[in-house]
Amino acid sequence: MQGSLKHPVRWHILPHELLFVLVMGVVWLRVGWSAGFSQSSAILFFLYTFFLVGAIIWCQLHPSPYRWRVRLGATLLLSALTYFSLSTAVPLMHNPSGSEMFIWHQDTALAQWDAALLGDWPRRLMELVPAAWVTDVFMACYLFFFYYIIGGLLYYFVKDLNLFRAALVGFGTVYALGFVGYMLMPAIGPLQEMGARSGGWLTETGGAFIAQRTNGVDVFPSIHMAASLFLLMFDFQYRRAHFWWVLAPTVGLWISTVYLRYHYGVDLVAGIGLAFGCVWLTRWYVRSRLCAELEAECAAHSRKAYVQI
Repeated sequence: MQGSLKHPVRWHILPHELLFVLVMGVVWLRVGWSAGFSQSSAILFFLYTFFLVGAIIWCQLHPSPYRWRVRLGATLLLSALTYFSLSTAVPLMHNPSGSEMFIWHQDTALAQWDAALLGDWPRRLMELVPAAWVTDVFMACYLFFFYYIIGGLLYYFVKDLNLFRAALVGFGTVYALGFVGYMLMPAIGPLQEMGARSGGWLTETGGAFIAQRTNGVDVFPSIHMAASLFLLMFDFQYRRAHFWWVLAPTVGLWISTVYLRYHYGVDLVAGIGLAFGCVWLTRWYVRSRLCAELEAECAAHSRKAYVQI
């Protein structure tokens, strides 16, 4: 019997779940090795890893649409927690002694990559001085990202478990691999050198909100680019009307990441590559035996619920 405690038919581990377990486990080991396993950051990442593995096992033992939604939601929750926790973990990896003389941010390298790969156009965009309302428009586009990653996924969460699971395979991988980039190439961004953009009320309010919630290493690759581009391509295939509605503000979002001095141009290039890789992974998953088995499981559960009614 599927979901039996003693004889599970098949253990279903999704690609993004495996990646998150590996990434969080590596952070735990890396921080523990550098700063000690009793350090609070190391303990946190051990608990994150334990929690995700527990959620997977809990769902697998008695799979149901409800448990699957909780399991998939656990990945999103841990993604947010990991993002904020990296603000402490990454410095401990690179500079466990906390020496102020040790420079571990990679902004200089990213700025050099920018100039070598894209010339001076990112810098020109950062140095533009338009009217305040223009900056407010770009800040609105930048903040649109939070609607897209929450509202865009919430639609699939409510409407179709199979599509939500497919979306999470790619979306979760974007974040898992994006966090790897944060660890390998931690950077603050052009904002540190050039200062924050001045503008109207929205620019000032939005800028303060973002400054209070950044983890200080979230530059390379641009997850704003990668996650929004992935969702845009996913919507193009499965929710075409929404794709056309969000296309313009999403393009504005991409421009705003450089214009508002949060990212180097090369961060966007890396984000594009990451998004296309995750789209490929999602398409592989949709055609895989794993997806077919999970869809059959979901259909069987729906038939059982209908018979009981």
